[in-house]
Amino acid sequence: MYILYVDEFGHSGAWDPADPNHCHHPLFGLAGLCLEGSRIKDFDRGYLRLKQSFYRAEIVRAASQSGLRPERYEPKRLRSRRDRRFAVAVLQHVKACHGILFARGVVKRVGLANHHEKALYTSTTQGLMQQYERYLRQVASRARGRGIIVLDERSGGQDENLLASAQSHLYSSAVHPFERLIEVPLLVPSDWYHGVQAADTVCRGPSRMSCDSADWVSNTTAKMSLRSDNCLMTSRCQ
Repeated sequence: MYILYVDEFGHSGAWDPADPNHCHHPLFGLAGLCLEGSRIKDFDRGYLRLKQSFYRAEIVRAASQSGLRPERYEPKRLRSRRDRRFAVAVLQHVKACHGILFARGVVKRVGLANHHEKALYTSTTQGLMQQYERYLRQVASRARGRGIIVLDERSGGQDENLLASAQSHLYSSAVHPFERLIEVPLLVPSDWYHGVQAADTVCRGPSRMSCDSADWVSNTTAKMSLRSDNCLMTSRCQ
C-alpha cells in the first residue's frame, strides 16, 4: 500500500499582475510526497524529531500557552534561513524513507476571462489522480501496489464539489480506468497528520516562485513531464 500526501501551492484564483485584487500568484497546483505503507511510522517520528529540533522554542511556547501537542505544531513559513534549512531536511528525510515527490501544476492565463476556480481545482485533482495511478502501475507494479491520496482539507464546505468530482472521475472514467487508486481522496486536518504537514513544506517551494519564475513552463511547452529517482512532476499552461 502506498499513501500520497498532498497540499496545494500557489493560488486558485484568477491571475492578473496589473490588478491588485488578482495578483496573488501565477501558479496553482497540488504537490506532496508518496510513501510506502511500511515506512509511514518511521517517516512520522522522523518528521516530529525535525520539528522539535528546528522549532523547539515555538513548540514549547505553544504547549505552555494552549496545551498544543508537539505533533500538532505546524511550521507554516518558508522565509528565514532556518525555515529553508528545515525544508531541505524534510526533503532529505523523504529521500531517506524512499519516498517520491509529486506535483501537478498549472500556469494560469493572465486575466479574469474564462477563469473558473472550482473547475481549476477539480481538474488539477483529477490530473493528479491519473498521474498517481500511472505511478502505481509502472513503479509499484512488482508489488501490485495499491494507493490512496490524503489531501489537506479546506474550510467552509469548499470540498463538497471536489469530492463529487473526484468520485465521478474515479468510478466513471472509461478513458483512464483506475485499477490501483482504490478510494476517493481522503480530506483530513493537517495538524493531525505529519505527512500532510510535510506536503505543505514541499509546496512552499513552488509557492514562493514569482511570475518570472513561471516562464520556464510557458516558454518551453504546454505540457511537460519530468521523472527522476525522487520526483514526478507534470506542469501545463492553462
